[in-house]
Amino acid sequence: MQNKSITILFQNIRSILPNDQQLKKIEENIGYKFIDLLFYLPNRVIQHQICNNWEDLEDQKKVILKLFIQKHYNPFRIRNAPYKIKTTFCEKTIFLVFFTKKTGYLKKIFPENTEVVVSGKLDIYAKKYQVTHPNIIDSIINFDKNKLLVKPIYRQKKGLKSDKIKQSIETIFKKIPDISEWNKNLFDNYKNVPNWKKALESLHFPINESIQKEKSIALMRLAYDELLASQLSLILVRNSFNKKLGNKYFSSNQLYLNKLINSLPFQLTEEQKIILNQVIKDLLKKQRMNRLIHGDVGTGKTILALLSAYYVIKSKYQVAILAPTELLAKQHYKLATLLLKNFNISCFLLVSSSEKKEVILEKISEGEADLVIGTHSLIQEKVKFKNLSFVIIDEQHRFGVEQRLKMREKGKNVDMLLLSATPIPRTLMLAALGDIDVSIMKQRPNKSEIKTIIKSENNLLEVISYVKEEIHRGKKIFWVCPMIDQEEELKKSNVIHRYNSLKNKFKDIAILHGKMSSDEKNAIIENFRVGFIKILITTVVIEVGIDIPDANIIIIEQSETFGLAQIHQLRGRVGRGKENGTCILLFKENLTESAYERLLVMKSTNDGFIIAEKDLEMRGGGEVLGVKQYGYENFIFFDIIHHNSLVKIANKEANYILHKDPTLISPRGILLRNLLYIFKKDRVLDLISAG
Repeated sequence: MQNKSITILFQNIRSILPNDQQLKKIEENIGYKFIDLLFYLPNRVIQHQICNNWEDLEDQKKVILKLFIQKHYNPFRIRNAPYKIKTTFCEKTIFLVFFTKKTGYLKKIFPENTEVVVSGKLDIYAKKYQVTHPNIIDSIINFDKNKLLVKPIYRQKKGLKSDKIKQSIETIFKKIPDISEWNKNLFDNYKNVPNWKKALESLHFPINESIQKEKSIALMRLAYDELLASQLSLILVRNSFNKKLGNKYFSSNQLYLNKLINSLPFQLTEEQKIILNQVIKDLLKKQRMNRLIHGDVGTGKTILALLSAYYVIKSKYQVAILAPTELLAKQHYKLATLLLKNFNISCFLLVSSSEKKEVILEKISEGEADLVIGTHSLIQEKVKFKNLSFVIIDEQHRFGVEQRLKMREKGKNVDMLLLSATPIPRTLMLAALGDIDVSIMKQRPNKSEIKTIIKSENNLLEVISYVKEEIHRGKKIFWVCPMIDQEEELKKSNVIHRYNSLKNKFKDIAILHGKMSSDEKNAIIENFRVGFIKILITTVVIEVGIDIPDANIIIIEQSETFGLAQIHQLRGRVGRGKENGTCILLFKENLTESAYERLLVMKSTNDGFIIAEKDLEMRGGGEVLGVKQYGYENFIFFDIIHHNSLVKIANKEANYILHKDPTLISPRGILLRNLLYIFKKDRVLDLISAG
C-alpha cells in the first residue's frame, strides 16, 4: 500500500490542469499522472545573457536580443549561400542566418518592420555580428530587470509546446510535498546530496546550465534512486524465486537427452556441453532455476534451449519459448520441429498471424502441447497452460520484469532460462539483471571467420561491382540501410531509395522492412533462404536471429549512424555456415575521428564482449553496446557511462536491505516501498506478501 506522502504523485493531472486541447496532448504523449510529468525531463537547458546595449555583445556569446526586422535576402542564384535577414539592434546591423532550402516560413515568423525577441549564439562574419538559426522567444522577458535567462527546454511532441509543458510542471510542483528519505548509503558515499523533491526541482527549475550535466549531484541522486529501485526489485524477485522449490524432473531423462544429442546433424562444442550440463544441474536442484545464457552472436544458444526443453518435457511437463519477433519465433519453431520430429514431441507456434488460434489455445490448456513457441502473444491472459514448468525467454532484454513474472504465473514452480545475444559490459549486466547466474558463450560452432572492411561511400561503385561478381559466383548478400524514409540527412541512403537504385542492376533482388506484413516478410526471407533472391535490401529488421547459413556478405550503409550493438548483431547474420563471411561498413565523408575509431574497433575484433568493454571505454555519451539500442531497462535518470560507479553501491545496499528487512516492514522498509511505487516496481511487493 502506498504511503500517504506519495499518493499525490499518482493523482490524475485533470484534477489540477485546465481541460483543453493541450491537456489531451499531454495525456497522449507524456502521461496521465503527476509523476509522469515530473519524470518528463528537459532535454536541454539554455542560458543566455539578456542584452540591452551594443557593448554587451561578444563573439561566441549566447544572447537574447530584441531586434527590428528590416529586410529578407534570398540567395536565389548563389549555390550553398545562406538565407539572411537584416535586423537592427541599437541602430546597428545584425544578420540572422539560415542554412536551409525551405525558407518560405521565415517571412511569416520574421515579418519585416516588426520587433522580435530571439536567442542564439553570436559570431562574427565579414566584420558583422550574426546569429545562425536563432530561436524565437515567445515568453515575456523583462529587459530592464533581468540580465540572465536560464530556461529548461522540453522535447516538443505533436503540437505540444515546451512552454506549455514547463507551465504544467510548475503547477503540479506546487502540490508536491517533501517525501521522507529512504536513502542511506548514498549519503555515506557522497556529500551535499539533495532530497528527492529538491533534486527534481533542480532539474525542472535550473539556476544554470550545469544542473543537467551528468556529474550534477541532483541528477546523480535521482539516478541512484532509480538504480536502487531496480536492484531492489530484481533482488526481491530473485529471493522469492529461490525460496520456492522447483518441480522434480527425472534424472534418467539424461538417457533420452543423449539420444537427441546423438541425432543432431552436428556435434556440440565443448562450451555448449559445459553450459548444457550447468542448465541440467540447475533443473535438478531443489530451488527453481533462474539462469542467463549470455552468448555472443552465432554461438548456438537456441540448440541448448531446445535440448533443455526436451529434458523437461520428458518429465511430462510443458515448456514455453518466448521470442521478441514473429520472424524469430517462426525460425525457432522450424528448427524445433526439424530436430524433434522423430521424438514424439508436439510443438505449436502461437503468434499474431497463427491460424486456428482457438485450437492451439485448447491444445495448450489441455496439456496436449508439449512445446509452445511464440511472441508476446504467449503472455496474454487467455493463454492457459495445464502443466507449464519451464519458460525460455530469447533476447530476454526485450521483455520486462513484469512480463517475466506473468509468464511464471502461468505455471507452478516454473524454472526460467534467459537467452541474450547482446554482449554487454559487466557493470551493465549487474545494473540490468542483478546477481543472476550467468553462463557465457563465446565459441562459435563453425570455424568460419568474418572479415570486416571499412570503406567510404565514395567507393559505392566499387562495392556494387564487387557484389555483382559475388552474385555471379552464387553468393547471397544482405544490404542494410539505416531507415525507411524521411530525415533529409539520410534520405539518399534509405532502404526504398537504395532498392530503386539497384533493382536495374540486379535481377534477383528484393526489399525487406518492418512496415511489411508478417506474411510478406516471411515469404521474402524464405525466397532468400532457398535462393530465388540473391540480394536483399533491408533495414535492421534482420538484426536478431535470422539464420541464412549460405548468406556470407553484408553491406551496412552509413554504418556510423548505427550503434555498435546493431553493427555486431547485423554482422552476425553472415559467416554462419562453412564459408567465411564479409562485412563492409560504408561511411559518409567527413567522418569524425572518434566515429572512425569506433568503426576500427569493429574491424579489429569479432568478440562482442571485447567490443562491449571497448565501447564503454570510448563513449562520452549516446548508445553503448546493449544499453538503449537493446532495451536494457528503460532508465530515465541513470546512465551507465556517467553513473557507472553507482551500480555496485546500489547492488550492495539492495542486498543489505534484503538481509535486514526482506519483507520491507521496518520504518525504512516502508519508505523503500515508496521508492518502488515511484519507479513503478511495486509489482514485486506482491511477491513479498505472497511469501
